[in-house]
Amino acid sequence: MPYKIIVADASPSVQKTVQLVFAEPEFRVYPFEDGGSLLESVAGIQPDALLVSLTLPGRDGYEVGRTLRSRKDLESVPLIGLKGTFESLDTDRNPPAEYDEIVQKPFDSERLAAVVRELIARKTGPTSLPEEPVRPAAGSDPGAPEPAAPAKTGPAAAAGQGLKDWVREEMVGMEREIEKRVRARVVADIKEWTSKP
Repeated sequence: MPYKIIVADASPSVQKTVQLVFAEPEFRVYPFEDGGSLLESVAGIQPDALLVSLTLPGRDGYEVGRTLRSRKDLESVPLIGLKGTFESLDTDRNPPAEYDEIVQKPFDSERLAAVVRELIARKTGPTSLPEEPVRPAAGSDPGAPEPAAPAKTGPAAAAGQGLKDWVREEMVGMEREIEKRVRARVVADIKEWTSKP
């Protein structure tokens, strides 16, 4: 299933660039020209990431960011602000703390793709890890339901949670490294194939 990316920017060239950066079949891009139409449609799309210009017509990126972050169903979705080269952040308002990242336009396509991929991986990484299998005691009925384990509290539980966090970080890091190596291998293969007479 493709990742769903929403881009909200009044510029058709920015929308087209984002569509080229996040190409199908891995991604599906939903373009919007203003903040109001994005907010009306976002629930039906259930995006994996949102790229929102801070200077949208109507409801601007500041208001859209606050509204998106106030919704429980979107609080963990990566939110990237798009800021024009000559735009300054609105100093009369709070800095856009709702955004996970602010990217300046015109943006480097590879950097934007890397930022979005990293945020998606970080926010959608495993929330829990598989538990150790529980082996039935000798002589017990293997089909019988297992009794609930007592809840762990105190230092042992904290150490267990720390270990889970460490393992989760290692898994996400390994996934990123594998993705980098596969991408590098594919690029090398394409260069080799295109250089052959």
